[in-house]
Amino acid sequence: MADDEQLDKPLLEDTDIQEENDQEVEEYNERFEVSSFGWDVDVEGLVKRMDRGDIFVPGFQRGLVWSGPEKSRFIESLVLGLPVPTLFLARDAESSKLNIVDGQQRLKTLQSYLNGEFSLSGKEIADDLKGRYFSSRLEKSKRAKVLEPSDERTLTDAVIHSIVIRPNPKDDDVDLGREYNKAIIQIFKRLNTSGKALTAQEVRASIFHGELLTLLQELNENEDWRALFGAKHSRMRDQEAILRAVALYVDGNNYKASMPKFLDSFMEKHRHMDAALRQMIETKFASAVKLIRSQLGNAALKRGATFMLTRFDVLVVGLMSFIPNVVFASVKECVAKTEEMLGDHPLDVRLAALEADTRGLDKQGQEIAGLPEQQRGYLWSVDKFTNDTNRVSVRLRVARETLS
Repeated sequence: MADDEQLDKPLLEDTDIQEENDQEVEEYNERFEVSSFGWDVDVEGLVKRMDRGDIFVPGFQRGLVWSGPEKSRFIESLVLGLPVPTLFLARDAESSKLNIVDGQQRLKTLQSYLNGEFSLSGKEIADDLKGRYFSSRLEKSKRAKVLEPSDERTLTDAVIHSIVIRPNPKDDDVDLGREYNKAIIQIFKRLNTSGKALTAQEVRASIFHGELLTLLQELNENEDWRALFGAKHSRMRDQEAILRAVALYVDGNNYKASMPKFLDSFMEKHRHMDAALRQMIETKFASAVKLIRSQLGNAALKRGATFMLTRFDVLVVGLMSFIPNVVFASVKECVAKTEEMLGDHPLDVRLAALEADTRGLDKQGQEIAGLPEQQRGYLWSVDKFTNDTNRVSVRLRVARETLS
């Protein structure tokens, strides 16, 4: 049974995200080498490694989650001794843990079944296996059926072939650390059975698990952020937007196009972000989105139904930069202080000033050539190639100017 064989079809429609018409993004188009080795391990060994955290499960799921009958068919295949697809794993150079490249649903199914979380079900399951839990030690009730001892041994002793990938160190990207290199990026993009390429943030979440990723996941639960963005995005574009805000707030002065590579580099560098910086970011982000929502409404970051990343940059990153670098007792205290600092010029007045800033454009809205960066304004920064180095720099500068 192929893993993730159905394509993503979220229950709620994903929020449309502004398409940024960047200039051509540099791609990794050189040859690279990887080393890999075959690893045959029994089911019991795989589950023990997952329970210990030695095999990392990404915080997302490509494709629809398997139903009970689909999980049962996979378990039945192993009980019957049928071959199952190969797993693809990649060794984390820092922790030596194994990241799942392909095979997440198979591994999670094995873990949940051996931990007694479901019984076998489905019309196509052999009659003598239906309703059976893994073991009498984990049955849901005294009357629950469990696998026969011989079937239990067959399942736990079943060997699943894995390929473990070790990228060649000489292919490290010069702008990133040794772990995140051209080879591993391409492997994560290509080796999955969902039929759908991973998004950039899904790749980052698969490789750079750590304190920063946890922070992004926690901020993504923020009530005000959810109201501004919409329902959770099935391909993690909401978490990527938060990463964008954090990266531009912390390191925007050093931004260099392209945006995807900038975010890759930032997430690698700050993977294990220290607690003090995480706390400051959490307070500032939560305060920024609360202020935006309360003063501008739920549609503040959208044009129609489309989430506008350029407006997000100036409002969220701008406010995070505007908020003082002090420790606040609560988000409420931070919001009150920021409102006091904004004074008689609330956000709607300041946003109107931003969107009337035509510096760098002529009366017909065409770019004026040859002007220094300091003489260009907000509308020029969002006119085209919105993630070019100088346009992001101008956008962040005018946000600071407008909010100061």
